[in-house]
Amino acid sequence: MVRIEVRRLHADELPAWDELVAASPQGTIFHSSDWLVRTASSLNRTPMILGCYEDGDLIGGCPLLLSNPYGLLRTASSAALLAPYGGIVTSGIESTKRRERELHANKIVASVCSHIARMRFAHVELVHSPWFEDIRWFTRNGWDAKVYYTYVLPTDGDVFSRISKNARRSINRAEKQGITAAKYFDAGAYWMLIVNTFEKQNARPPFTKKHLFSMLDVIREKNLGEMWVARTPSGEIAAAEVVVYDAKTVHRWSAASAEEHLSTGAPSLLLGEVIAHAAERNYPSINLMAGNMANLSAFIATFNPDLVPYYGVESSGIRYGILRSVNRCMRGMASRIARPAPQCRNDRSFEG
Repeated sequence: MVRIEVRRLHADELPAWDELVAASPQGTIFHSSDWLVRTASSLNRTPMILGCYEDGDLIGGCPLLLSNPYGLLRTASSAALLAPYGGIVTSGIESTKRRERELHANKIVASVCSHIARMRFAHVELVHSPWFEDIRWFTRNGWDAKVYYTYVLPTDGDVFSRISKNARRSINRAEKQGITAAKYFDAGAYWMLIVNTFEKQNARPPFTKKHLFSMLDVIREKNLGEMWVARTPSGEIAAAEVVVYDAKTVHRWSAASAEEHLSTGAPSLLLGEVIAHAAERNYPSINLMAGNMANLSAFIATFNPDLVPYYGVESSGIRYGILRSVNRCMRGMASRIARPAPQCRNDRSFEG
C-alpha cells in the first residue's frame, strides 16, 4: 500500500527541496529555500517548508511564512513583499493522460492541505505561480479564490518583430539620444529610483529600504539574478531593472525609472536589452510581471506579451475574520479622526 506523509523539512533536506522546485512544473525561484529563508529573516517571519512524501520519495510540498499579526492568532502565507509567488509544487509524472496528471497533483494538494488544516492556523493564504493552473480542489473544498495576472513573453524567433510600433519607436528614440544599457549593481541608486517611481504616484514604496537591500543581497550572494541600468550620455542612471533566474524562466522582479528621463525611451531600451539577453541564454520566455497595476501594464503591453492568470486561495477561521473586521473599522475611524476639517466655502480653493 502506498504511504503518503507530509511533514516539515529539516535544514539538511533543503537541497532535496530545491531539486524538486527546479524540476517541478510549478516551481520558481520564489519557492527556493534561499529566497524563503531570506524573506522570512527580513520580514521577521518564521519559514517552514512542508514536504509531501510518497513511500519515502519527495513528490511535492509547500513553502510557508508564519506570522502572528494581531498577537493572538497564527497565520501562514506563501507570498510576501518582493516574493510574488509560492504555493504548492508537485513533481512531474511521465504521462500523456490528463486524468493521471490530475490525480497525481490532487493527491499532493489534498495531503498538504490536510496537514495545514491540522496545524490550526487562523488564516492561510497561498498565491500559486502562473504554472499552477488548476485550483479546483481548493474551490471544491471551501477555499476562497482570487485571480491575479502577469505578462509572459515568449523569446523564440524574432521577438522584436512582434513588439508594437510604439515600443520600437521608444527604443529607436533612446538609441538616437545615446542611451545605453548594461549590467550594473548599485543598491543605493536603485532605491532612489524606487522612491522616485512611487513619488510620481503620490505614494510610498510598499517595502522598506532594509527589506529591498536584504533581497538584493541574497540575489548577489547566491548569484540568483542581475541588475541592469540604462544611462544617459552623461552617465546618469535613467532606468534600472532587476531580473532573477530559475530553471525554467527569467523573472522581471523589479523595475524603476527616473521621471525626468521617461521621454527618452530609456525604459523601453532597457527592457529590450533584458529580453535580448534572456533569449541569448536560451530561456524560452521571460515573466514580465506587472499585470496587476494599470499604469505598469500599459507599458509592458507594448511588448506584446501573453496575459497569463495565476491564482491565490485563502482559508480563514471565524476568529481571524472578526479580528480583521475590527482592525479595519479601527483604521477607518482613525483615518476619519485624522482627516482635516473642511475649509470654509469662501476659501478660493473651492472656486470653480
